[in-house]
Amino acid sequence: MPENQPDRTVVADPRWVAPAILVAFPLIGAALGWGLTFVAEWITGLAWFPFQGLFELFTDLSETLQLVVGLALGAIVGLVLAFLFVSEMLEIHVDRDGIRVKRGNLDRTIERADIESVFVQDKLLVILGQGRRELLQAEFDVDRDDLAAALRKYGYTWRPDGDPYASELKRWVPGADGLPRGADAVLSARATALEKSKDDDLRELRDELTALGVVVRDKDKKQYWRSAE
Repeated sequence: MPENQPDRTVVADPRWVAPAILVAFPLIGAALGWGLTFVAEWITGLAWFPFQGLFELFTDLSETLQLVVGLALGAIVGLVLAFLFVSEMLEIHVDRDGIRVKRGNLDRTIERADIESVFVQDKLLVILGQGRRELLQAEFDVDRDDLAAALRKYGYTWRPDGDPYASELKRWVPGADGLPRGADAVLSARATALEKSKDDDLRELRDELTALGVVVRDKDKKQYWRSAE
């Protein structure tokens, strides 16, 4: 359900999800740490298993210390993973002035005057600007109907059928015809960043392509592009 605030609607996971994750992950981690006390000695007999030295140190502890260390380490690892998971949860703030999208290191506000429409395509939220340009892309995993209702509430154009220009996307290959000057080099750099899953570099290079009049979309470690002109 969307969260209604004065003159703003926030589309996100239900409020209980984040606290539940922050509780559940450490408990699961602690349970796994407890299980470690039963298998640590067996693991030390597997010559191919990594971190043999750490497991040998663990098995040298008393049974009580093994239990305490296993529970503590498991809970700490679970808590770290929980915070990472919660930090990547999507929030979309919609009001009359614009749309703010928050997810992980992404925190961007698009002004209303720049927005032509919004759609979701292949679990990807896209804010389309004037002149066929894509102003923002973000992984989408909240309720689509809640987003549509929030956008319509404030008068934004929602495209329920997805990307109106999907048929124009072409797979990028080096030296592809039709690209503006400089775009091929940027796409080549993005291909490297895509292979290494460097999200910040991918966003920065996508912005450079937008400035050059190129829309880029990623799928299965491949890049697909179209002209924004």
